[in-house]
Amino acid sequence: MESRLEQAAACLPISLRQRLEQLGGEQQRCEEIRLRIGQPLQVTLGGMERALPGSRLTSEEIAMSFSCAAEYSIHTYADSLCQGFLTLRGGHRVGVCGQTAVQQGQVLSFRCISSLNIRIARQLKGTASPELLAQLWETDGVVSGLFLSPPGRGKTTLLRDIARQLSDRGIRTALADERSELAALHNGVPQFDIGQHSDVIDGCPKAEAAMMLVKTMSPRLLVLDEITSEADARAAEYASHCGVAVLASAHAWNWDDFRQRPLYRQLLDRNIFSRIFCLEADRHVVRIKPQGKENTEC
Repeated sequence: MESRLEQAAACLPISLRQRLEQLGGEQQRCEEIRLRIGQPLQVTLGGMERALPGSRLTSEEIAMSFSCAAEYSIHTYADSLCQGFLTLRGGHRVGVCGQTAVQQGQVLSFRCISSLNIRIARQLKGTASPELLAQLWETDGVVSGLFLSPPGRGKTTLLRDIARQLSDRGIRTALADERSELAALHNGVPQFDIGQHSDVIDGCPKAEAAMMLVKTMSPRLLVLDEITSEADARAAEYASHCGVAVLASAHAWNWDDFRQRPLYRQLLDRNIFSRIFCLEADRHVVRIKPQGKENTEC
């Protein structure tokens, strides 16, 4: 069976794929494959980059990898490339850097590619514990929840698993997947298991996607990853007023950090979320009260 690393690296020339064999038993730990012009092929293991022995990468090798990742049809991925990435089969993501073509302040395309970062996607089922799911359930059904943490603690993984489990319980679930991280549609097919009663809008600004989903798919649960703007907050509030439960995440180190940010204070004032959780460094999920932490790990 094709490994996740092999699947993610399929867009690389065979000479570069062969270098990854040097990882041996560490292949399963590989988090990213990084290509930079003039530098050796590098991988990320445990959050640290490691250069693999071999010649320095050329612009031709990077251009070949990029073209293959885009399935030799770059215009097909124009919308996501304007945001600096494209999604591969399997949910893997290729981040792109280089010289851009810009018009009226908007990125139109990349003219020259200088580096690529292939993030290896892995779905971790069961990250949402029964105890956590119970915290999101009342007599009338699922309730709204907000998850706080800095980057890298697994907010997206957790939201996806909650959505999957609730969807498989028969909860009609809608995912506003702006950056192809929750479902990772590829040719219309979710590359992650998001449950059998889920609908997705991918690649659209999440506030707009959320409004469309609420109006057209009559969900009981709306999932938004990373509330980052006033438009996102308004969309969450609109869904809540329509009787739709909302699951979302926000970047914050802790409860105090969360309260100090003007946008997030507005979320509190609007009473959208009846449950707020903080993801600890050890990935435990702790429910938060306005005055501090409850002694409840989920």
